[in-house]
Amino acid sequence: MPHRTKKSERRALAEAALLLSQRAHTCYPQAVITPLEVPYTDEDLTVDIAVPEGYSLREVSDTLIRLCLEIEDELRVSILTQVSRLPHKAPGAS
Repeated sequence: MPHRTKKSERRALAEAALLLSQRAHTCYPQAVITPLEVPYTDEDLTVDIAVPEGYSLREVSDTLIRLCLEIEDELRVSILTQVSRLPHKAPGAS
């Protein structure tokens, strides 16, 4: 495997984040994706994907694992996702 420069590593990471966002929103249009501020040294990208009620967190997690594996294989980056529930909005809240 050829050695990647810092610039190519950053580019691959940015592309991975974009692809994950696009693919996650295709499956879960109301998902909110935020970075996780955790000290994982083995992961290049760590994100929380929050979905509204009506989605099984287990099924979402399984889908995201498959999406991440595809992206990891394609771009050679390591991705960790955490799935959570979007907070309920009070009626009439914007």
